[in-house]
Amino acid sequence: MAQETNIVAEPRTVHGSSAARRLRRSGLVPAVLATTKGETELLQLNAHDFEREVARHSNPQFIAHIACGGSVRTALVRELQRNGITGRIAHADFGEIDPDKKLHVHIQIQLLGDPVGVRSENGVLEQHVRSIVVSCLPKDAIETLPVDVSGLHKGDDIKVKDLALDAEKFTVVGETELSVCGVSDATAEVAAAPAPAPAADAAAPAAAPAAAPAADAKKAPAKK
Repeated sequence: MAQETNIVAEPRTVHGSSAARRLRRSGLVPAVLATTKGETELLQLNAHDFEREVARHSNPQFIAHIACGGSVRTALVRELQRNGITGRIAHADFGEIDPDKKLHVHIQIQLLGDPVGVRSENGVLEQHVRSIVVSCLPKDAIETLPVDVSGLHKGDDIKVKDLALDAEKFTVVGETELSVCGVSDATAEVAAAPAPAPAADAAAPAAAPAAAPAADAKKAPAKK
């Protein structure tokens, strides 16, 4: 990984939504750790310290060393749930990993540079893939992959298979022919935009109401 992350946790003895709310009010984050033995451990983390560690990473999925109960386990942050209003972390989901076994990790793609096709060829840079999944050993995992796009001309693109990944360390999981980014023709982009809908025709005059049957000119004489 780009940097070591150490997290101090404590065993959690309570569970359930009501207990989780009480923990959050007391400045703790409820968490779970799925162990390599197939068990699930309940943990609680100091909310302030954990938020600070997460903020150091550009990728929400990262590897951390969790110290709890006198032992240290290496785990992957699998999911962070946040409060929809405050944005604070409400729950953390970890998965213990074996340092000697490969795992699947997400790597974010970071585009760097100003393409030639944008500077001088009336092109526009488009990014189609934001992250890729690779298989690698935990020690080789990275969070972000910088991609230099400064040499791209209009019509050029970079595919997943073109990314500068060490083939001895990383194996891409998924389609490698996907275009990560490319420079397209800005003029063509404008031409391809849907034309505005034509103005609605003036409303046709409402049909005149059907005329009521004309009354008889003379009332038929009453029978005697």
